[in-house]
Amino acid sequence: MQQRPDVTRRLEAWPEDAFAPPAPAYLAQVLERTRRTRQRPAWASLGRWLPMKVTTSQPAATGSLRLAWILLIVVALVIVAAGIAVVGGRLLTPSPALPRGGAAVLAFTSLQGGAIGQPVGDLYTVRADGTDLRRLTNAANTSGFDQAPLWSRDGSRIVFHNYQGAKDSVVVIDAGGGNRTTLWTSVTFRDAYCAEHDDFSWSPDGQTVAFAAHETCPGEPDLFVVPADGSAPAGRLLPPGTNGVFPRFSPDGSRIAFLGREGGGATGLYVAEVGSAGAGAGGVTARRIGPDVAGSAGEQWFPPQWSPDGSELALATGFEPSEIVIVKADGSGQRVLATDVAVNGSWSPDGQRIAFHRIVDESERWQGRPCTMRVWVINADGSGERRLDPLVDGCAFQPIWSPDGTRLLSLMIVDEAFHVGVLDVDGDDSPVTFQESYGASWQPVAAPLPPAPSFASGSPTP
Repeated sequence: MQQRPDVTRRLEAWPEDAFAPPAPAYLAQVLERTRRTRQRPAWASLGRWLPMKVTTSQPAATGSLRLAWILLIVVALVIVAAGIAVVGGRLLTPSPALPRGGAAVLAFTSLQGGAIGQPVGDLYTVRADGTDLRRLTNAANTSGFDQAPLWSRDGSRIVFHNYQGAKDSVVVIDAGGGNRTTLWTSVTFRDAYCAEHDDFSWSPDGQTVAFAAHETCPGEPDLFVVPADGSAPAGRLLPPGTNGVFPRFSPDGSRIAFLGREGGGATGLYVAEVGSAGAGAGGVTARRIGPDVAGSAGEQWFPPQWSPDGSELALATGFEPSEIVIVKADGSGQRVLATDVAVNGSWSPDGQRIAFHRIVDESERWQGRPCTMRVWVINADGSGERRLDPLVDGCAFQPIWSPDGTRLLSLMIVDEAFHVGVLDVDGDDSPVTFQESYGASWQPVAAPLPPAPSFASGSPTP
């Protein structure tokens, strides 16, 4: 019988061979030493000390998982870098700063002579603490009267009325009095029957100015809109049949509130949707949302006021004494906020409070004595009403909050003369009064004031 090769026999026997490697010669010695040492019992096992070959098999997907983790880390780094870029961009282009405290700037008309009915005056800017007084216009030298200055939302321009004789014009200048542009001039003579309302409203983007004026005299005033750069003539905002005064753009510019009436009916609060074409397109349809107010549209003195978030409006319902009514922009939720007030209130910049005037003794108005006034502040929910000092010995118009909410502008009538006063809401600083002045407004943001022009003479320093 032919014998198989030795290699073949060994290969056939190898799967059945239970190989047991010989124990090393030093095993007994190691075990004996381990037993004498206080160790965990598992350490005395034979397998713990036998020499062995350890082979670790890697899963087939290890390379793919490692690549996935690398890609995930790269994506995360990209996201973080993008976030840093966005935040960094915002830090490089901060929001406009609010004017603070006594450094806040206001514009007003200085009245030459100061008596009511003497329409001669120029525009000035000054800080709330009375410093840095600058004269911007020269109407007094031509027997004119510049009135009702109102800052644009970015604080760079001022729109106002210029009266020359019987003519009324709407004019825009920059914050230093330069770059004068006339936007509109009346087509009728200004008289007792057609006195224009000294009032404006800037669109939030600074592109459009809304105001009230007469197309015919006598007649009810109409609302007009005009490009702020003078690139086109003024046009009617509303379709024929609706009259109004005191247009007010909402904070986002999508709506305009005003006091108006239709077809000779009662005067009330209206809101018009501007639409995608913008206010300059005109012909917008308004919807009445608020209560009746006393008198015709042309007899109104105090405008509606949007809350800072554009959700509500504050409105005075009539002449003194009156009520301040709050109504939502859609006409719902009407409520009385304060009673026995002299004029409409104004919202604080944060929308949490409303300031208004109240006559201490209403009978003084009708008995020829000074209309002693105090400024009151009330929370927007009707709570926390409190009176501010000092007492104002005269009648007063609507107080206006400074952009930082620390001060109030108050226009007073004392001894048949107008005076603009600045009152610290918390009473930390003494009031500042600008004698024989009228029609003031705050610069909304801290913007540069270009050098004012130089005039040889003019209205006296207030």
